[in-house]
Amino acid sequence: MNSHDTAARSCPCPASWLTPRRVTTPPSRLDLPRTRSARVTRWGLVLAWAWGLNALGFALVERSALAAEGPPLPATNGVYQVSAQPWPLRPGPRSVRVRVCYPNGRLDGVTPKTGLFLTLHNWGGSDSVGTAQPEELARRCDCVALCVDYLQSGPKDSIEGPEPYDFGWLQALDALRALQHTFAGLTAAGIEFDRGRIFATGGSGGGNVALMAHKLAPHTFTAVIDLCGMPKLSDDIAFNRPGGSGLNARYSRDPASSAFLSRDAQEIRFIGHPGHAALQKQWGSTARLYIVHGADDDVCPIEDAREMIANLQGAGLDVVPRIVQAADVDGKVFASTGHSLGDRTGIVFRVAGEVLEAGSPSRLRRTTPTDFERPQHAVRYRTSRGEWVISYRDGPPVGEFVPDAPPPDYPDHRELLYWLEPTRPEAGDAGTGRAPIRHVVSTPADWLRRRAHIQRHFERVAGEFPGPAVRVAPRFEVLEETRGEGLWRRKVRYQTALDEWVSAWLLAPDTPNLPDRPRPGILCLQQTTEAGKDEPVGLAGDRELAYARELALRGFVTLSPDYPSFGEHAWDFAAHPEYASGTMKAIWDNVVAVDVLQSIPGVARDRIGCIGHSLGGHNAIFTALFEPRLRAVVSSCGFTALGVDDLPSWTGPRYMPRIASEFKNDIRQLPFDFHELIGAIAPRACFISAATRDSDFAVAGVKEVVDAARKVYAVHNAESALRAIYPEAEHSFPRAARDEAYRFLEEALGRPGE
Repeated sequence: MNSHDTAARSCPCPASWLTPRRVTTPPSRLDLPRTRSARVTRWGLVLAWAWGLNALGFALVERSALAAEGPPLPATNGVYQVSAQPWPLRPGPRSVRVRVCYPNGRLDGVTPKTGLFLTLHNWGGSDSVGTAQPEELARRCDCVALCVDYLQSGPKDSIEGPEPYDFGWLQALDALRALQHTFAGLTAAGIEFDRGRIFATGGSGGGNVALMAHKLAPHTFTAVIDLCGMPKLSDDIAFNRPGGSGLNARYSRDPASSAFLSRDAQEIRFIGHPGHAALQKQWGSTARLYIVHGADDDVCPIEDAREMIANLQGAGLDVVPRIVQAADVDGKVFASTGHSLGDRTGIVFRVAGEVLEAGSPSRLRRTTPTDFERPQHAVRYRTSRGEWVISYRDGPPVGEFVPDAPPPDYPDHRELLYWLEPTRPEAGDAGTGRAPIRHVVSTPADWLRRRAHIQRHFERVAGEFPGPAVRVAPRFEVLEETRGEGLWRRKVRYQTALDEWVSAWLLAPDTPNLPDRPRPGILCLQQTTEAGKDEPVGLAGDRELAYARELALRGFVTLSPDYPSFGEHAWDFAAHPEYASGTMKAIWDNVVAVDVLQSIPGVARDRIGCIGHSLGGHNAIFTALFEPRLRAVVSSCGFTALGVDDLPSWTGPRYMPRIASEFKNDIRQLPFDFHELIGAIAPRACFISAATRDSDFAVAGVKEVVDAARKVYAVHNAESALRAIYPEAEHSFPRAARDEAYRFLEEALGRPGE
């Protein structure tokens, strides 16, 4: 991989209990490590329904297209070709070159103690460029070492070619096919070898492929040694955006492009995907993963490596991180703390030699069958719109993406206690086939099925919620601070994407030291006002809407961000097609704001709420649809039933333009309503204040929504968690209503200091 000059990602962290720190996932304690990531619980819940096969998902490969028998293994060190899964971007048969090295240079030197070892070249390389030398691995580890020229090996295809860089998916399948061919070839020849000693290593792009090979074959490897590999296909690499890396994988956001990168294709390439790592642990993966990364690597940024390490460790996998610091540089094995690292053969033995070398008393062995030895076996990973399946049914692995069926349309959004099971057309069916099957919602598990459809239908209007691979290791910066009137107020900005920042006010009681008991945190969302975040903290606008200040005086820690295009959050909606609406951009900003709150040592991570009036009122509801960490939601004058509302008022760029462009401002075509969105908050605490004379949101529609949602809360035995009040007022949040809302938050999250 070529080096690129990039801006390093950093995180100044002033010492204070109010100073945001990087968040890692899942957390083990309040004082958090310096990285952050997507969360296992979040991404386990945010699995929605798909509209069709993504352009880089792969149709099931016909078994007849794969060679049932490959070439025999060479008698001495040599080269051979193995058939590979077709590449959709260049249709037709495909094969990969494999170089094999035996422990003593001969096939007949393989013994029952001999293992297998993949060593994989870097992005732009071939054979053994940028990785550990196969001859040394074969000799010192008593292994059959394999170099694989996987898809897009060499600079012509990987760097100069017009197609996007595969980034680990088919490349890992290529490497696994070479490994399986060797495994099967030895077995067919009656040559005994040690099936419990199977290893992989690779440098840079090869490190990525080695880790992906383990992900796609989680029962096969004994150990993997990643040498400064790429942890994920982040947006800066995928789309050549500013950020932590100068690499360019040449993907497109345009669904009509052959280079389109779907969210599912991006998610499967995320090595540290929390949900996928949890599955590997659940399946019994025992591989030891050595992650070797330079502390100053700005090609495959160290922040991404830290995130990956945290996620894999958080899932309980056996991870041995080795972050190369200046003190490690000896000029022999470790020559750099950057991307090059040094002698990559020597590094493999320096960090993992005791478990690899043939004569070591500590050498590792796996005792369970490989993926190659499991009849009818398939590895399955859920992503946002479907499932990636790696089948070992016929020996060589075959990968495909199976999209979810589109979510069925619900004709009446007011009726919540049923869910529809999509059906696929049967042979001979005309049109779309049979009607969906209707099921009664009688348990919380039943409701989750309907909720998944609600979430997916909302995304049809607001745009896709960014997947876990989009998250970045952000920087939180304190810009200014003041103290007075019993409060400590800090102006901060936090990173929501590689080149995007949001300003916010952080308020708390003036407590200089960490309190004995962490306090609940509240995300305070503004109404439609150019003052932006200044209004909730009482610095501008309507003093009756300074709920962030009032909650801080009651002992809460509050965070008030600017909504996109308000306050200091300059935002050009047209310049960001990745967000189909201002609504979804605001949701994402709020999700990262929850990260900020959770990163504060003085905030209780599991006691986070949200409050907002008007724009902030529905912004809070929309955020809660995607953010399960919000345990309590307060919405003041934020909505009514859309059937009685003015739909065109929701169609500006700050809201959801698709309501007009795709759904023609027609409530009969719109695929969701607030009845479903409030129901989707269940069983979490939800407080609604709807003024009786509100000219923006008719109170009759609010009552209709609340009555429908109560039935969902009843299914969860949580009727008391949904509370609605109707103050005699116009579009406002009166003092008495605010006091009741604050008491509700104290009930739901606990009184601060208790």
